[in-house]
Formats: sequence, C-alpha cells, structure tokens
Amino acid sequence: MSVALAKLIREELVQQDGVRKHAPTRRAMSLYTAESPSETVFFVDSGFVKIMRRSRDGKEVLISIIAPGQVFGEQCLFGTGQRLYAAEVMQEGVIYEIPRDLFISFCESHADLWRAVCEMLTGRERELENKISLLCLHDVESRILNYLSSLAAVFSVSSTNGEYSLPLSQSELASLIGATRETTSTTLNTLARRGLIRLGRRLLVVSSADNLKAAMNERAAKAGQGA
Repeated sequence: MSVALAKLIREELVQQDGVRKHAPTRRAMSLYTAESPSETVFFVDSGFVKIMRRSRDGKEVLISIIAPGQVFGEQCLFGTGQRLYAAEVMQEGVIYEIPRDLFISFCESHADLWRAVCEMLTGRERELENKISLLCLHDVESRILNYLSSLAAVFSVSSTNGEYSLPLSQSELASLIGATRETTSTTLNTLARRGLIRLGRRLLVVSSADNLKAAMNERAAKAGQGA
C-alpha cells in the first residue's frame, strides 16, 4: 500500500467512530485466531504482525509478515465467514481494528484505496507463489538468503553503518522458510561465520544487504550450473 494511502487511513479512517485502537500491543499478543469470525480489517500503524497457522501438535507455519502502513484481515471484504489464518503481534506497536462495513464505505468514497487493495492482494499472491517456488526448488540456505534479503527491505530498520536489524527469532525464521529449527540454526551459524549476519536473542542482524544479495545470486548461479 502506498505511503499516500497509508497516510489517508491514518489521518481519516482510523479517526472515525467504531474503529478500535490496540495500543500498546505486546509481542505474542493474539489479534485473532484461525476459524474466528472474519468481520474486521486491521491497519498496522507501527510494529509488525505475523500471519500464521498452527497445527494440532503446536507447530507454527508463518505465512507472511505485515509491516507498518499495511492492512491485513482483508478477506472479510469479500464476504464474511471464518478467518483462514491467525494473526499475532511480532513487534510492539499500534494497530487499528476497522469494521468491515466502515472500511468498505471509506473505500467507496476514495477510489484510489480500492486500487491499493487490489495491488496489495496481487502482491501477496506473488509472495505466496515465490514461497511455493522456494520450498519446492531451493535448499535451506538459499531460502534463508532470499528471505533475509527481502525482509531487510520490509523491516527497514537500518543503522548508520548499513546494517539491518530484523526482530525475528530463529524459530520464526524456520517456520517462515519451511525448515526445522535445528537445520535453520546450523545454516544461520554458517552464514554468521561468513560475516553475512550476526545472531542475537530474537534478533537477526544483516551486516550488508548488498553482500546478502550477492551471496544469494552466487548460490543461484551455482545451482543453475549444476542443473
């Protein structure tokens, strides 16, 4: 969603009656669960949210990460029913919960917002297609390099020396890339020894986004030669 449209939501839509403000949120706070009623749309003003599913044995599959200025729970706009996934706070911030009818009414009076919603849905479909491709065609290291490279841009938390801090635990990364916690940890330690990342508690620091992309492209080239 564009900066201008996110600004419109912040300045107009979330100020209307009926909108519920969740603030301050805390890490691991549940916003909704799978199979709960799908009746509201959420807007992330600050912080990060993860969209996920949990199996009966408690295993987590992380579907996507929602950054500030984005909406989620948009399935309700195309008919009420049950949520397909769960939403949980990943990093503390401010989140607004908007009733379905209010969001639709606002979109009808701001045509550009419908266009932004369509672009968002197209982008998320593309992300899922890329996720399937990574799971089926690439090894764990390639998946990690690809996701860390894209997440550096999503989180956009950069220090003066060009580093990017990702508030992502190793378990969360494992659930995102579809690998075991053990394999993910081993691979991350290998990347850390190469100087591409640094590991912290619930934190991954990308030393250089450019170096990460170079490593990703080099590995892709080698895979192509092997094919």
